[in-house]
Amino acid sequence: MTGKKVLLVEDDADSASILEAYLRRDGFDVAVAGDGERAIQLHRQWAPDLVLLDVMLPKLSGIEVLSTIRRAGDTPVIMVTA
Repeated sequence: MTGKKVLLVEDDADSASILEAYLRRDGFDVAVAGDGERAIQLHRQWAPDLVLLDVMLPKLSGIEVLSTIRRAGDTPVIMVTA
């Protein structure tokens, strides 16, 4: 078990479910956000070690979420696009 926390930000439920399953199988703790506002909220509350961030999201775009995360610190972010 890695114990590392990954915030998965993906509005497509099927994609999120698949990614979450693989991450959990490999020992990561995973929180899932389905929109940009929830992503920012979880980032502040949960302090993940890594963010997997979709570009196209409801409420706030992935780019807006990334900008907010960057202002808050240096959490690594991997942009996920289809």
